[in-house]
This record gives sequence, structure tokens and C-alpha cells, in this order.
Amino acid sequence: MSSVAPPRQRRPSIQITGDSTADWMLIVPGAAASMLQVSYQWESRAAVQIVAQPGGASLLSALIATVADAEVRGIEVPPRALSDPSYDGLTRAYSVWQPYPAGAGSAELVWRMHQLLGVQRSPAPVTLVAQDATGDAPDCLVIEDANLGFRECVDAWPACLTDAARQPLHIILKRSNPLAGGRLWDELLRHHADRLTVYCSANDLRKEYAPLGQALSWERTASDLVAAVRERADLSGAARVIVSLGLSGAIIVERDGPSTLVFDPTHQEGDWERPRPGTPTGLGTCLTSALAVEAAANRHLTDWAAATVNGLMAGRALHTRRVVAGPSDEPRGFQFPTAMLAPILRGEEHPKPFRPIPVPDDAGWRIYANASTEDYRELAGRIVVEGDLDACRDMPVERVGGWASLDRTEIESMRSVRNIINEYLAQGRRGRPLSLAVFGPPGSGKSFAIKHMARESMTGPGQVAILEFNLSQFSSPADLPAALQRVRDCTVGETLPLVFWDEFDTPLGGRELGWLAQFLAPMQDGLFLEHGNARPIGPAIFIFAGGAHPTMASFKARAVEVPSAKATDFLSRLRGYVDILGPNPASGDDETFLMRRALLLRALLLQKARGLFHGGRLDIDPGVLRAFIDVTTYVHGARSMESIVDMSALSGKTRYERSALPPQHQLSLHVDADEFLGLVRNV
Repeated sequence: MSSVAPPRQRRPSIQITGDSTADWMLIVPGAAASMLQVSYQWESRAAVQIVAQPGGASLLSALIATVADAEVRGIEVPPRALSDPSYDGLTRAYSVWQPYPAGAGSAELVWRMHQLLGVQRSPAPVTLVAQDATGDAPDCLVIEDANLGFRECVDAWPACLTDAARQPLHIILKRSNPLAGGRLWDELLRHHADRLTVYCSANDLRKEYAPLGQALSWERTASDLVAAVRERADLSGAARVIVSLGLSGAIIVERDGPSTLVFDPTHQEGDWERPRPGTPTGLGTCLTSALAVEAAANRHLTDWAAATVNGLMAGRALHTRRVVAGPSDEPRGFQFPTAMLAPILRGEEHPKPFRPIPVPDDAGWRIYANASTEDYRELAGRIVVEGDLDACRDMPVERVGGWASLDRTEIESMRSVRNIINEYLAQGRRGRPLSLAVFGPPGSGKSFAIKHMARESMTGPGQVAILEFNLSQFSSPADLPAALQRVRDCTVGETLPLVFWDEFDTPLGGRELGWLAQFLAPMQDGLFLEHGNARPIGPAIFIFAGGAHPTMASFKARAVEVPSAKATDFLSRLRGYVDILGPNPASGDDETFLMRRALLLRALLLQKARGLFHGGRLDIDPGVLRAFIDVTTYVHGARSMESIVDMSALSGKTRYERSALPPQHQLSLHVDADEFLGLVRNV
């Protein structure tokens, strides 16, 4: 009895079309050579080279053909375009490439773009014509639209765009500014909107005045970006818009469903690139290729989030793995590494640091509330024992030196202040101090957090000098010029002073908030009077740390009511502020204090009792852990938690046992001792 073979399944097909370029790269082995005099440059043995590779749709064609298990119909640039720099039948892009360290402190060098010199558009009115399908429509049509002519050149469009009988299942449009408008866009929205996936970068949206601010939190970035896309009638007509946020994440905005944030919990936009100098290139090509491979392989059950993860991982690999040979060898590794990227784009590389999560309509949402299925106390316990990298794998944790936070409000405040400091440091001329304020309950760690943040921003030996003055200890305004003279001495010595004015809201001579008026001239004009002479302060960062008010809101509400305090003038001179919450609940609905306690406790024990850790895991009595996490109040905030650790007998111990805790009368200085010890015993 003969068997009948099952019908052979048709291979998926992908067609690529659009704008192509010839990318000419000037390969410069070392940046130092450019500093030499001409005669020494001539003697240099550095092998400067110029090479060309296909770009745009032709590069997409080569990459997708390498990656996809599909019939791929793409386009190729004429061979002359890659061998003759004067060939003007194709748009040419010119860039300078140099070797950079693969990462911070790495000895391995990789090729990265140093500078894009510009683009020379082809005078030819028609772009390359794609190889069109001769039979069925492609499962996926990929269009590279770099605004180089294809969007207006109907003759170059594939037949499946205009033939209603041959429409593809998916169309992926990689789009550059302007993002909407033109003949191609009109055609796609009119006849293909339900199958259209648009890819662009967040910076493309910013160029068109989208209200996307600096990265403060993943929640804010995601909500702002979803709103920016949905508020545009042109963009929101597509089935979905995928917007990349550098090499740290992307947003998938669905027209008919919930949007998705794909993010790296350890980095926000721009963070991953910062310690890896050089200009990242090819992310759009990697993401578009990953989307095309997914669309063709899973035509009706497409996992756009998984494809976006693969594209982001390939973009990171592209930035970190272009190998540079040793100094005696010819430069290599600057051609586009399609073979290296193929398994990554197919999803074969692990681990994957990116996490997808739905973006709710609530603008005040918090990722930890959506990502974790654990009870907050259980999560806090795991943070202490395992560390936040393991316990909070799906949640963004902001780390600034030894300070860390899971709270969205705290993270946004800290990052906004850091951005202000970075902008101040980037200014060529800084004629007056930058004035900031920090608030928090006593013992919240205000100075600790700001110092770590400032040190991270002001890198380099001898760049920053930290000065601290407690105004509650000044007897009169006559003490202020001497303090400001110390600030001035630092600037003369070419160090940038970071000056803490602790308890600036303390009374002066019995007058509430009396110190505010004393700082108006130094803050506004960068001057102070000494023996009747005006002295310039120079560049400095003033941090006004509140002692009587736990938040900016409470300080502001009281300050404007105090007559003659000059509160409005003082507030107008501040350029930013941050509220540090500390380990005690900030309000009745504050649930993140448990995680704040956990992060602080682990940091304290890592600093003071490393012998308790074994392979990164803390060995601690469950009752002791429960007491630290659940006690109602720490009398002096973070200082109380630190004091209990300091008073514990941990020297030479490998486990934090309940017998190591200080006696009850010592505990009572910092917590309700009966409650604390009851929690230890689980009473």
C-alpha cells in the first residue's frame, strides 16, 4: 500500500526595496595621529584606508538573506559604486572610523564610527529598481525609506504595492524624517495600513517636535512616547509603530491593542552607550531585519516584542564586536559583519537582558507593580539576600555609586538633577554657581545620594572638591564670607567645588528661613562681599540640603508664607531639586519603603561585613531580616539602620545571627526595641 507524501510547505518569502547608498568609510587606525605635524604624519606607519560597503536597502538585502530561512529578493548596488568614489549613480555617505575600547577599561579595540562627514545625493532621479516577485506576493515586504528619492519614485516601487491581487501579508517600513507625507506614505496608508509596521528612532520623533524629554524613568519615557505617536493622526494610522530608544530599549505602539515597552532594566536611554565611546551604527538595519525575519517565519502569530529584543541585541553586538587587529597588522573588522549577526537575529544568543512589559494608560504607572508577582515583603527579602541584580531582574533599579532606588519618583528626581549637572559641566563658560536643593527626612541619606551622583558626573582626578557647611552652626552672617572664600580657593586651584549648605532652612537670629536672603547674590551674580569688596566665586555647584522640611513641596508651602524670607527670589535661583525618601514610609500609601530598606541594608552589609556574603548571597537569620524590613520606624532614618549594623557583633562572622544584634537598651535608641525583637522571634 503506497503512502501519499504530504504537500510541500511553501517557503516564506521576503522582498526588500527602497533607498540604497554606497557607504565610504575612511579608516584611521589611531586618533593620536591627527595631532601630529604634517611631516610626522607622513612618516607614520599607520595604515589609513578607504573602503566602501553597500548601505540602505542593499545592506538590508545582504543581512536578511544571511539570516532568514526564506526566499529573499533584494537589490544590489552596481559594483562600480563600491570601487569608484566619483560614481554618482548612487547616493554616497562618507564617514571616519577609528578604533575604540570595547568597553570601559577594556584593552580590546573595536572599529566604530568617529564622525559622519555627510551625504552626497545622487543627481539621478530614479533609485535602484528592486527585483520583483514573479509569482505570489511576498509574505513580507521591507522598505528602506531614507528620503533619498524612493518615496516619490513610483517607477521604482514593487508591483505588490500597487497590485491589489498581490498584496503582502506584512509591510515593514524603515522610515527617516519627515516621518509622514509623500506619495509612498499616502499609498501605504490608503491601501496597506492594516499590514503596515513602521520603524523609526526616538530622535526622529524629537526632530518633529514630539514632546519627548530626557530619560528620567522608563515609565515616563514609555508613556510620553506612546502619547506622542497616538496624537499624530498620520503615524497612528499604521497597524503599529516601533520606536527605538538607542541601544537600551524600544516601544511598540499598537493601533488596535496595548503598547509594549521593551527595555533593559539596568540602563535607560543613552546609558548603555555612555561608557562605550564612538557612534553606534546599524541599529535600524538590525531591528528592521529582525522584524522581517519574524514576520516571514510566523506570518499570523507574529511576536514583535521578541523580534525587537533580537534586533536590539544585534545592535549591541555590532557596536562591541567589530574587532581591530594588533598594532602590527592591517586594520580589519570594519566591513558589516552579517555572519556574526545572523544567529543573534535568529534569537539564538543568551542571556537576553531586555524585558517586554505592557504600557498601561495610567501615566503614573510603576514597572515594579506590573512586573513582579511577589509580595513586596518577599521581594524586599530577596533583594537583601540575593542582590537587586537577581531579585529585580525585570525591574529598573537606578544605581549611582553606592546609592540605589526602585522608586520611580526618586529615580526621576535624581536623574533630572544629574542631567542639570551634566549640562552645567558641558558649558564652556560657567560664570556663577549652579544652585540645587535636596530634601528628605532626617537620616534619609541626602548627602550620600548627591555625593555619589556628583562623583559619577564629575569624573577625572582632581576635578571635584567636596565642602560641607552646616548653617545651624554659623553664629551670624559674618561667618558666610569665610566659607565662600574656601569655595573660591578651590576654583583658583582649578577644582570644581561641590558645596553642601546643610540645614539652609534653619533660623538666623531667631528669624525663620533667615539664611535665604544671604545667598541671593552668590546664587544670582556669583559674587560675595568681603570687607566691602566684591569677590567672584567662580564655577561651583551649590547643594542646599534642607533640615526642617522633608520635601520641596513642604518647604515651598511654608517659605512663601514667611514674611521677609525672600523665598520667591531664592526659589527662582534654584535650577533643580531632588526629594530623597529614606527608609521610613513617606505616606500611608508608600509601599516601596520596603525595597528602599532592602537596598540600603544590603549596601551597608556589603560595606561593613563582607564576610557574611558567599558567592554574592547574604547569609542572614530570617528573623533578623524580617525585623530590619518590617519594623515600623527607624528613629533617625538611614543613620539608625547603619547604627544597628555598626553595633552588631559581626566581626569574624559568616552569618548574621540574632545573637549578633545589640542589646535591647541599645536598640531602643534607633527603633522600638520591643517591636524589633518581637519581629526577630516572629511574635
